[in-house]
Amino acid sequence: MSGFDITVAVTAHNESVVAGPTMRSAEAAIAEAEAAGYTIERLVGLDRPTPECAQFFGQPDLSAWSLSEHDFGDPFRVRNAIAERASGKYIAFLDADDLYSENWLAMAARRLDEAERADERVIVHPELNWIFESSEVVFVKPDQDSYLFNPYYLYFANYYDMLSMAPRQALIEKPYGPRDIQNGFGYQDWQWNVETMGLGWKHVVVKDTVIFKRRRAMSVSVENVQRKAVIRAMEPLAIDRVNLLKPTASSLTT
Repeated sequence: MSGFDITVAVTAHNESVVAGPTMRSAEAAIAEAEAAGYTIERLVGLDRPTPECAQFFGQPDLSAWSLSEHDFGDPFRVRNAIAERASGKYIAFLDADDLYSENWLAMAARRLDEAERADERVIVHPELNWIFESSEVVFVKPDQDSYLFNPYYLYFANYYDMLSMAPRQALIEKPYGPRDIQNGFGYQDWQWNVETMGLGWKHVVVKDTVIFKRRRAMSVSVENVQRKAVIRAMEPLAIDRVNLLKPTASSLTT
């Protein structure tokens, strides 16, 4: 049995005071989830933290959060390490400069509970990504079985980012691959989404939930774009298999 229902996993590298709103948003979402009856584990993974980052997360006001320090230089390997040590049935990631909507944890966990009762393998995402700071845009994510979901889109772009909630089982079964930006591979969240789809995990969105994502002048996403990063070749994207990623693929031709 898991020790907790949900592990909230924050990853940090050089964030300090900018993480203040992040942690307040996490605590607000945790409070709503706890009010709904869920138990929460609080974990922070520091990856090669700057002194300011280590000092911020070491402050007494954050003593409820269990810290681990890593030397990966790779946010995806940090997430794998957190998943290994987590004791929550579900894991919800949060970057240290982004924010949750207050209802995200409770509503995402309810959706995963429904999937478990129906014996479905499901990974959930917020309905909206609200990008702010150096870019300003809002985009909506479709369910994998939505008419708007086209598996061929995955050749060119990613429907879902890494700020999801997933059963720990999904992350143990399929860890994130290593980022190798020097050789042009940077989109490990995109790759993980496709790989988990190929293993039978369905990606769905939770209506009326939002992740607020800070787009800094030089972030992982920006660096990927500047370096023209790609994803690795994967069997689920083979030309004779890609359409299998659409649970209701026949709708594409009607």
